[in-house]
Amino acid sequence: MRRDELAKHINDITPAQLETYMLSHGWFRDGDFKGLASIWHRSSTDQSDAEILLPSSASAKDFADRMVDAVIAISQLEDRSFLTILKEVMGNFADLVRIRVFHNDVDAGTIPINDGVLLNIRARDLMASAVMSTASKRRHFMGKRSPEVKEYINSLRLGQTEVGSYIVNIIAPVGPSQSDQGSFEDIPLSNIVTANLASSLEALTFAIDEFSSAGDLTVFDAAVTRGASSNMCDALVGLSGAEKKRGFEISITPSHRPEVVSQIKSFRFDVESVVKIADASAYYKDNYVLPRRTIIGSIKRLDRPLNDEAGTITIATMIGELEKHVSIQLGPDEYMDAVNAHKQKAAIQCTGDLHVSARSSKLLNPSGFRVLSNGEFPF
Repeated sequence: MRRDELAKHINDITPAQLETYMLSHGWFRDGDFKGLASIWHRSSTDQSDAEILLPSSASAKDFADRMVDAVIAISQLEDRSFLTILKEVMGNFADLVRIRVFHNDVDAGTIPINDGVLLNIRARDLMASAVMSTASKRRHFMGKRSPEVKEYINSLRLGQTEVGSYIVNIIAPVGPSQSDQGSFEDIPLSNIVTANLASSLEALTFAIDEFSSAGDLTVFDAAVTRGASSNMCDALVGLSGAEKKRGFEISITPSHRPEVVSQIKSFRFDVESVVKIADASAYYKDNYVLPRRTIIGSIKRLDRPLNDEAGTITIATMIGELEKHVSIQLGPDEYMDAVNAHKQKAAIQCTGDLHVSARSSKLLNPSGFRVLSNGEFPF
């Protein structure tokens, strides 16, 4: 690696971060040089004469050059590559979110430019959804992003791409902790956000499996309490490309904090999972279809155009834990049965494809309409 390339890689590394690395690798501070740099020696007997000058202030004119000198010296004396050292330094001070897309059109490590742009945008949106649901759990976040969310997103860095399908690395620097108290709970925001992201993806993975077995969208409700939202689902779907034809894997590596054991968590979503995530997003936005759903409820409204025998009824029913008003278009005979049921305050039952949206709900392709006796009414 050329010197100018190395300078770009260490642009975001501070002397304090490099100092922490050196302390963990057998180096010790052995004085100062004119207040401009610290002097470091190594404790191993075979390298007792090894010496490194680590610049102290980023305001110095030659700061960048001296940082490069320090990393080169460490690399030579430890016989480790520049990238290996820098990755370990950043691992102590940043969480890493690694997104790998897989499909035969990205096996060579390239991706169509439009999907490459979309991938980076949706990767950013994924992190935004994670930080939003850290503060509050919602099915759908609307409106402009808060200053806190923008500040967090602006702190993120894109790391160098890797060989192996097509990979995006998101570096989340660990900033100040969220408390002034020196305790175990004194956790930086970055750690909290990436932990919330892992929790969300874990819950979505479980819900996808449940949905595959039961076909019931309500299984995605539990994932909201773990941080999932329509915003997160939309971001995940976008990672698969404009045509939704690629699978992807997300790996989360927490920064190395001494009080916890860092554990890499990985989540894999194939193309079939992407389809189900899209269904979950629509469900979270209250715009979904529950096929072959039987509903029971009381009639709230009757509506039949003048000189028309068929009509539409609106019933109040429970969908999951929410009450919804559902409209059903009925033929002449069924509509008259509905009129009589309304007069008698009797409940009705009907089966069809239940389309739910934020503003209205309709039972499509209705069948099996009947008026229930009082003993059959479950409420």
